[in-house]
Amino acid sequence: MNVSFEQIDAVNGLLTVDIKREDFAADVNKEVAQMGVRHPLKGFRPGKAPKNLLMKFYGPSVTADVIDRKVGRAVYDYIRENKLQILGEPLPSEDTKVDIMNDEEMTFKYDLGMAPTIELKLNKRINVPYYNIEVTDQMIDDAIAHDRKRLGTLVDGEVSDKESMLRGSMIELDEQGNDKADGIKVERTLISPRYMVDEEEAAKFVGVKVGDTFVFNPHKANNGNIAELASMLNLDRNEADVKSDFRITIEEIKVNKDAELNEEFFKGVLGTETDVKDEAAFREAMRDMIAKANIPESNYRFTVDAQRILTEKAGDLQLPEEFLKRFLKLRREQDEKNNGEVTDEEAQNMFKSLRWQLVKDHLAQELGIKVEKEDIDTAAFIFAQQQLSQYGIYNAPEDLIKQQAERFMQDDRARDAIQEHALDNKFYAAVREAVKVNEKSISVEDFRKLYEQEEK
Repeated sequence: MNVSFEQIDAVNGLLTVDIKREDFAADVNKEVAQMGVRHPLKGFRPGKAPKNLLMKFYGPSVTADVIDRKVGRAVYDYIRENKLQILGEPLPSEDTKVDIMNDEEMTFKYDLGMAPTIELKLNKRINVPYYNIEVTDQMIDDAIAHDRKRLGTLVDGEVSDKESMLRGSMIELDEQGNDKADGIKVERTLISPRYMVDEEEAAKFVGVKVGDTFVFNPHKANNGNIAELASMLNLDRNEADVKSDFRITIEEIKVNKDAELNEEFFKGVLGTETDVKDEAAFREAMRDMIAKANIPESNYRFTVDAQRILTEKAGDLQLPEEFLKRFLKLRREQDEKNNGEVTDEEAQNMFKSLRWQLVKDHLAQELGIKVEKEDIDTAAFIFAQQQLSQYGIYNAPEDLIKQQAERFMQDDRARDAIQEHALDNKFYAAVREAVKVNEKSISVEDFRKLYEQEEK
């Protein structure tokens, strides 16, 4: 068996495997005989069927398997030993035509997509911006207002607003708007317009007083959500698909009273260990907290700009585009739900992502990036901290964050994402050290415009 390689152009290659029957005949005979033992032919004891009969029944499939294994191993051994930098996988050339049962000598050809050569090296002449988002007084005011509501309490109210919780008694109406004789009656159900889907129905509960009576439609208000209807009407789920109007009499109104700006509130927002005593110090602490909360946004924007700038610095990386389209099409055809077609937009997106991945892999090797367990643990901790923040837990104890991180690491998908984050964190940290970082202060409005301009 002989393997040879031909460089067609900068990004396309052809691998040729010449194989003779003598290279695989012994393996075929051995495996056909084993098939006669494991799967004896009808009328013959295991291993006693004539060789010519076994070859007739099992020869074609066994021969194909043996050749496929030998040729495939030869192809990948050659690629590895000669350190060929390929993209995707070798694809059988369309002009390969062999008769595996009769040809004494066969030639298999494989098209290769070759990775472009990248010579980019990082230095301080490469400039990448880093945007620090300015924390304004309005941002602090908004954050404090949000936390005052979040940590507020429900008190009796005279007039309802959209955030109110209302209790009332309800009775089902017939099509004429009269009380339904055997209709549903609900005592002291709990309702909040805040959670209603339909704005028109929700508006009926805003600006009302205790004793007010009006008609509304629970089904419309909740967009037919059975769970919500069952809770509001005190019914089992299988009985709750009720579309009638109801008359409700408001018996109690609870409105949210914002938390007072006192030490209890400061500890509720900043954590029990804070020593903040007055509003001025609290506002400065909030400024720092918001600034820290914005760091992930600034870091992410740095990765976007670094990706764009470093890809440009790498030059016009030529790709084997037709090969890659064919590779993706064949992959998709293996999925019964996909027709295999690749649109131009999909192809261009693939090429863009691949160019950056090639640049990133090249630079990661140049920078000697290696992810250690400590890096993964740190990434898991940060990931858990961010997840808890999304649920309004901004100052979670370290033990709680570690427990959450351990739970994430037990989930396959979350663990893969965390490991990828760990690699990215280390990579971009090394990039920041190697290039010149131009720090700029920017308003949150102008920061958002950076993305809007890219979309345009």
